[in-house]
Amino acid sequence: MRVRLGVNTCFAVKRWPRPADWAPIVRDRLGLGLVQHSLDLVNLDAGPAGIDGQADAIRTAASAHGLDVQSTFTGLAAYSSNMLLDPEPSRREEGAGWFERAIAFSATIGAGATGGHVGAYSVGDWRSADRRAALWKELKVSLERLAGDARREGLECLVVENLAAAREPSTMAMIRDLLTDGDAGHVPIQLCLDVGHMCVPGTTGQDRDPYAWLRALGGSAPMIQLQQSDEHGDHHWPFTPERNVAGRIDADRVIGALGESGADKSLLLLEVIPPFEADDDSVLDDLEVSVEYWREAIDRQGAEAA
Repeated sequence: MRVRLGVNTCFAVKRWPRPADWAPIVRDRLGLGLVQHSLDLVNLDAGPAGIDGQADAIRTAASAHGLDVQSTFTGLAAYSSNMLLDPEPSRREEGAGWFERAIAFSATIGAGATGGHVGAYSVGDWRSADRRAALWKELKVSLERLAGDARREGLECLVVENLAAAREPSTMAMIRDLLTDGDAGHVPIQLCLDVGHMCVPGTTGQDRDPYAWLRALGGSAPMIQLQQSDEHGDHHWPFTPERNVAGRIDADRVIGALGESGADKSLLLLEVIPPFEADDDSVLDDLEVSVEYWREAIDRQGAEAA
């Protein structure tokens, strides 16, 4: 199996917001060349001139530092919204419009994919079987439409993320129901698998086991988001010795489970979200340790470079 290690720029939110700030950190401090860019760092409502300026800044910084901005991804701002499962039709349309802008922006910066958090039910809708079923059907129609937009913009795929709350796409069955192969007019809808989200209240068995997810769905997940976590919460800890003792994500087991899935190639993307009050230098130290932890495991497992 071939793997490539990279980082989601969520670590840079509110700290190093400009591409000229985070790009040298990724290349020079972490020694990485692969980036998944957090859309928390992009204003998709900036208008044509503002969008062009942001895109140009990313392309310029990526080129200067030899970075491959492979994808963009929803961040904490979008995750705070119900998006395509909002109870209000107008808000669902706004969510679809936001994704249309994300698709266009991703194409402009040369990324091959975008996606992430696509929606969350309200409590009332979740508890109504009829509303839950109707909104889920509408979600699939919306994703199909967006997959068509992504095809026209030249993207390779649209990705959905397994999430950590019951009212979101969070079980294997729910995720499988959203995945598609794509066709001439639509990109495939694939999985960005987060190894720390198997803490959903009420789930049991394989749905709570990150390694079972990797074995079962690794072949449908071109991107794996890496965070240290435990079964009790979605922590997005770094892979430091202290956190590795407390957490359940083991790099060797992750790579091994991916191999068992039959996946030919995987992008391993560190998604460490430090607290905003954390010391800035410590944030970088922890990221550096996390990168080294995964590099050593990749070497031990004999995985080839993608």
